[in-house]
Amino acid sequence: MHKDRREYSLPLNATVVALVGILMAAGCHAAQQPATAAAAKPSIQLQPYTAPDQSASAGVPSGWQVTKGAETVIQMTGPQGETVFLGDTIVAKNGPFQAGQRGANGIDLSMPYTATLAQKLTMIFQQNAAVSGKPAPQVTFNSATPIQVPPILGQCGRFVASVSDAKGPMKVMGVYCSFPVDSGGAYKNVMLLAQAPASGAPQSAPIAQAIFQSYRIPPAMLKKKLAPFYAPPPPMPVGGGGGGMNSSTILGEAGADNSANCFDLSVLRETPTRDLPRSCGGTKPD
Repeated sequence: MHKDRREYSLPLNATVVALVGILMAAGCHAAQQPATAAAAKPSIQLQPYTAPDQSASAGVPSGWQVTKGAETVIQMTGPQGETVFLGDTIVAKNGPFQAGQRGANGIDLSMPYTATLAQKLTMIFQQNAAVSGKPAPQVTFNSATPIQVPPILGQCGRFVASVSDAKGPMKVMGVYCSFPVDSGGAYKNVMLLAQAPASGAPQSAPIAQAIFQSYRIPPAMLKKKLAPFYAPPPPMPVGGGGGGMNSSTILGEAGADNSANCFDLSVLRETPTRDLPRSCGGTKPD
């Protein structure tokens, strides 16, 4: 399932800002907001929303409007110029980066997997700007905090950034995961992000964080979303028997289940490390 990667192709400037936020949600908690703002909003009231295809759900604040809900992706806009993107996926080919170079067969861009999350995000900004024929925005990373995840999930982090482009100064925050390279040399980048005019960011940030925490994907859909872009070759049957699942298939299914479970717990639910099972990098028994 890679169609969801296209759901991030809204106005490219907005996408760039949003993508910036992805890596930047490191401090998208109350610690990033003035104490008065946190105290002013002890709880955010959300109305439940489920995508028509049942692939994802999230809470929608009063006065906000859902603009897309399909293939695990939900997008919504707020009354003060805010935009939230949930579940956007970009597929990258592991290789040298060249701004404006489009991929083929569903690949969005080429960038080296060994780059840091911040470097990857910068490349994504540059790519979107080049494709849209516009200069890259000025980006300042205000904070970045890695999320402890098992190797099966690659790298994940939360970040906050300040972005300036033709629309003026914006604040962005989000969560960004760059998953391992698959057998075809591609890797998925999945993000939750929020953007708002800088002047209203202190008030918008707690709302965006509440939306992030409400985002849910059914286990079967999440496994599909996190699956490699290029599926590995089917395992050879053992002993030439009459079909059925062999040990490799069973282990592969177990790994996919664990990957989805750890992503749900660590990234979506923001479960503290002390409460995570050992298979997800925590300390609790599995």
